Amino acid sequence: MKKLIMVLGSILLTLEVFAQNLESKMDSLARTLTGKDQPGFVVGVTKGNDVIFQKAYGQMNLDYQMPNSNQTTFNLASVSKHITAFAILKLEEEGKINLDAKIQDYIPELPDYGKEIKVRHLIHHTSGLGSTDNIRLFAGISLEQPWTADDELELIKSYKTLNFNPGDEFLYSNAGYSLLAKIIENVSAQAYDDYIENELFAPLGMVNSYAYTRPGKTIPNRAVGYKKTSNGMERTITEAESVAGGTNIYMSLEDMLVWGKHYFQPTLFEPKVINRLASSPAKLANGSDLNYTFGLSLVDYKGIRLVSHSGGTMGFSAYFTWYPDHDMFVAVAANNQNISTATISRLVTETMLSAYFVEASLAENEDVELPVEQLRKFEGEFKMDDGMVLTFKEKEGKLFLLIPDAPEFELFASSPSKFYLKAFEAQTEFLIDSSGEVNELVWYQGGKSFIGKKDDGTLPVPAPDKDEFLGNYFSADLNAGYQITLKNDVPILVMPRTLKYYLGLENLPLEHIDGDRFKVEKLGEIYFTRDIRKKINGFLIKDVGRLRNISFDKIN
Repeated sequence: MKKLIMVLGSILLTLEVFAQNLESKMDSLARTLTGKDQPGFVVGVTKGNDVIFQKAYGQMNLDYQMPNSNQTTFNLASVSKHITAFAILKLEEEGKINLDAKIQDYIPELPDYGKEIKVRHLIHHTSGLGSTDNIRLFAGISLEQPWTADDELELIKSYKTLNFNPGDEFLYSNAGYSLLAKIIENVSAQAYDDYIENELFAPLGMVNSYAYTRPGKTIPNRAVGYKKTSNGMERTITEAESVAGGTNIYMSLEDMLVWGKHYFQPTLFEPKVINRLASSPAKLANGSDLNYTFGLSLVDYKGIRLVSHSGGTMGFSAYFTWYPDHDMFVAVAANNQNISTATISRLVTETMLSAYFVEASLAENEDVELPVEQLRKFEGEFKMDDGMVLTFKEKEGKLFLLIPDAPEFELFASSPSKFYLKAFEAQTEFLIDSSGEVNELVWYQGGKSFIGKKDDGTLPVPAPDKDEFLGNYFSADLNAGYQITLKNDVPILVMPRTLKYYLGLENLPLEHIDGDRFKVEKLGEIYFTRDIRKKINGFLIKDVGRLRNISFDKIN
């Protein structure tokens, strides 16, 4: 018994030392990030049932110089998503929701999207639905104008073009979680905020946690959100949007830590549910594991398993991280959108768990040494879909990637046809045909794959005459008009004011790739469509991240 007490005492002393070290680092970081009389952040850490660190920095309201505290409520932005997913799991456990049911079973007014979308597709971001934040930007709808759940639903109903077939890919979509909030309301016969606050928060004693679901709803102890501008700190209009499901959960640090501990010892649903939160729920069409569960991402950080989610909205930033193998939880929230809560969370990880770090190998397999004759098969210029050219050259028994105005990058073989780079995170696979020739490759980077074809010397098809494609266009999905006009004799795509305001995109030049295909800076590829008479009748913006194949019809 005496030995056990000594061991426990040693553990507590170690945790106390870690907490003191962490506080010193957080205090130093706060002096840099918050300065004097600036908006700030809160950070808290639990280990098992114990809160080992919690502290608030900076001001919650600059007008009245009110400091942040452990009771200040912060907008969790997209960290809110896992709370919506937990509500869905609770309703599933009660037999009220079938995750494999089509979404129209619970929201009958939704249109037919051409493919069956299941409830689980919404949860895991595999539905193919375009993300409403992107839709609003491209439709010219300000992110700071009043926007309700009804507005959100109407937008989702009107934008019917899917990014991909449901279940095939993972692509983050706020639309999915807005629909999940509506499903919770329809199934529970309660307003979303009533259900979340009464069925999830109240049983855990979380008295400083709220869902902001209607304009003007009072949120006690609410921090004001800010952003850094050339004129200094300015207040943001965060409360204009009252859409729930994917955002707009407000929570105090004290309640964040209660919620974080609940993950390890759940009482709202059966403990076995935890296994579903921390393991891949499915495979995608390409055979890869889906690393997003119920509103949470599965991450390996230096050999440590993390279950986490980030959040960012106007004026606020948040980051929640669970460490399943270490029974630890970290919560960070800020009322300055320019503060990186992810960086603060990583600093906590470095401080508390560095002894467990394992540096991951850059390659999955041991390097393979290939003969010079094999490497020379991979030489040549490969043109990517967006017009970029990747050049490969063998030098002294090694293969190099040549990019204009950049150093040469050595490639390392992991198989007879697959290579990776150590200079940055990317891989490529050369496709060898039945005759042993290489005319195509697949480039993997940033979680995406890109096809490149070997340049055989064929000249690109000339661009269409400018008069063919200059004019006004309209997107029925976006209910918005765009224009292609000339500026200094260069065709430009005139963007909505929202894209200029939020992303700095205004008049974007069209750069010809091949035939009817053009590249537009920061938007990627667009291509013109033609009718049966071969006349240009519209164009498509291929891929802008959370939105693909945005279609426009030429009206004059």
